[in-house]
Amino acid sequence: MALTSKYSTIGSWAIAISRALSARGIDAYRVFDSAGLILDGIEAAPESRIAIEKMTLLWSLAEQATGTPEFGLTVGQYAYPMHFRSLGLLMMTSATLAQAFETLPNYSALVSNSASIKLQRTPDRVGFTITPLPGVEISPMSIDAFFATLVHHGELILGHGKFVLSVELMRAEPKDIAPWHSCFSCPISFNKLENCLWMDRGMLEQSTVMGNPKLAAQNEIKVRDYLDKMQALKWQEKVSQAIHAMLVSGEPTAHKVAQVYNISERTLRRKLGSEGASFRELLQQKRKELAYHYLINTEASITLVSDKLGYTSLSNFSRAFHRWYGTSPASFRYRSKI
Repeated sequence: MALTSKYSTIGSWAIAISRALSARGIDAYRVFDSAGLILDGIEAAPESRIAIEKMTLLWSLAEQATGTPEFGLTVGQYAYPMHFRSLGLLMMTSATLAQAFETLPNYSALVSNSASIKLQRTPDRVGFTITPLPGVEISPMSIDAFFATLVHHGELILGHGKFVLSVELMRAEPKDIAPWHSCFSCPISFNKLENCLWMDRGMLEQSTVMGNPKLAAQNEIKVRDYLDKMQALKWQEKVSQAIHAMLVSGEPTAHKVAQVYNISERTLRRKLGSEGASFRELLQQKRKELAYHYLINTEASITLVSDKLGYTSLSNFSRAFHRWYGTSPASFRYRSKI
């Protein structure tokens, strides 16, 4: 049961990869051809979408071509704000770097809709957190590139990168961690439960000379317009993706999903109804898909799976699972191992 359908990333990432490959004297066209991607077409339309399966393959091929697991860090140096068009300009024209980072979780689907992005806050720190969606495979190098890009953009705005305090990564610790220390200039932790870039809150809240509220507002309108048109997805597909992302960190509700798309809950339900769908049905379908994924592809306990899917009790989850698959979660997992 594939969960990757309709998940994609913006073509700008591929352009940054091609620049980084070329800088190393590697034929980017050959690597892109092997991934089934046409580089000229992507460069002509940097806001086009690339299926996450192809993007993950491209990262793998790039790692093979360079022979370096830290290649994603290099890509971050070639991901310029102009490549991300309105979103990059929105970041650059925000009054503070804190304001720039605040906007990203709201519009993260423009960059990629295959991960959940959120901000964690303490009195003196802000944590930019990226958690891959369950069942959607993305390359650890893409996380490296994303964080390296955020630092690169922050340096352009503040004039330095001292705002980064520490970095936590889900990826396995590489043999040589020096490239990560060189890129972020702070303590690095590997094998963590989530990817998080921890930053100094005071530095992020300093005013920047590039801040322009009027331009920022105009760019935000352009970003929303792009998201509205992105892939011309049906509302049930967009809602399903939002549910998937929200299940990573909490209980999805129609109200929360409506807020993501800047519409009222009533409007959301009406749009779904016009397509013959309902929020409750989409939530149950996504839970069904993820229950399959967790039981077949992970060693998570059935109780933990129940919790991850937002059930208040194991018995409620077991009843729902029996309704979906005609057997208990334990029997389903046991039979899949035979």
